[in-house]
Amino acid sequence: MKKILYTIIVVFFATISITPFAKANTLTPVEIAQQAGYSVDGRFQPVGYVGISHTGQVLYDYEGQQQWDPASMTKLMTMYLTLKAIDEGKFKLTDTVKITDDHYRMSTLPELSNTKLYPGETYTVAELLQITVSASSNASSLILANLVSDNTSDFVDLMNHTAKDFGMNDTHYVNPTGAENRLLQDYAPERYRSKSATVSSPHDYAILAQRAVNDTPKILTFTKQVAPTQHGVTYYTFNNLLEGADMSVPGTDGLKTGSSDVADYNSTVTTKRDQFRIHSVIMGVGDYYRIGGEEQRDMINASMINYLFNQYEYRQILTKGEHEINGTKYYVTKDLYDVVPKNMNTDYKFVVKDGKVHIDYDRTFITSSYSPPTVKVERPLIHTSKSIAESSWSAHPVLTLFGLFFLVLLLSIPIYYVLLRFRK
Repeated sequence: MKKILYTIIVVFFATISITPFAKANTLTPVEIAQQAGYSVDGRFQPVGYVGISHTGQVLYDYEGQQQWDPASMTKLMTMYLTLKAIDEGKFKLTDTVKITDDHYRMSTLPELSNTKLYPGETYTVAELLQITVSASSNASSLILANLVSDNTSDFVDLMNHTAKDFGMNDTHYVNPTGAENRLLQDYAPERYRSKSATVSSPHDYAILAQRAVNDTPKILTFTKQVAPTQHGVTYYTFNNLLEGADMSVPGTDGLKTGSSDVADYNSTVTTKRDQFRIHSVIMGVGDYYRIGGEEQRDMINASMINYLFNQYEYRQILTKGEHEINGTKYYVTKDLYDVVPKNMNTDYKFVVKDGKVHIDYDRTFITSSYSPPTVKVERPLIHTSKSIAESSWSAHPVLTLFGLFFLVLLLSIPIYYVLLRFRK
């Protein structure tokens, strides 16, 4: 009842903060799903939703900083930190872990999503990552945490430090899995046992999705699998929006869903079409016990992804070469692309600052770490001189070196006489 009342209040008062293209558009996520033809009513209005581009630009924000339990979406941070540890050379994807009696007990805890890990079996780190996302295995998350850190408490410290570093200010982790600590029993991190559950927000998980894809692109190898088979068991994805899954959305290759009786239904989805990628995060859909909401979560998220791709594009703004910008001629060193509303005309407002150019229009980014895409610009004479010098050096380095020597010598003679007259 509390959730339904909350939904009614939010639907009535909410306004959606989005770029100027859609500022006048106050459609809620449920209304957008209804326009897409889905039979979804206000009971399934999410607690929050955020959609951003791969450049970090906020495309749609509906109560995005509302704190909520991410449930098994927590495992996305666990996977990220595991892949970062691999990048740092701490261990390899092919390294193996022998399953112990303790691991088996982890995998048989009641009321948790898991796959049984039998003593004596051997799993590679890659296999553990795969069942972390495909089976949402809590046991594999705990095993990975103990590979990265000395113990799970240290790993959760690392999770929280990383979240703070990313600007995930609504987030506090209490374990590597997303389950309530009481359900992890003895496996709850010792220093965090007094805390019940992780909290985060759609805004923060949009940040995490962005960092996961940018910093650890290997993660998509695992998150895009629809039905991987390991140790004779096939795991069918919970992310029904993946290409090839039940509600396939073109270009979708990740990342992680999460649900529980306290979190209801969440998902963090990433979709790439051509060179344009959108990260879409939805939290708190439906009511786990009363009305469900797993299917409606996917309907709403699919609608939002398609809606944003229909409204925005990743457009070429400038081509490499000479251009007159704000009345001055510049050489643009490479093509400039940016995310803009599809109905935006080409009469751009350019800003040239610190030797770089970008377009300026009213928009926001997910954190201050992101800003409009830029490319370097140079004055044509300087660019031409640099190009001649670079091509000359590439073709005839020795002759170029001699030429520079004689040029310096030639210039030093008049300088010498000027200085000599000055001294006299």
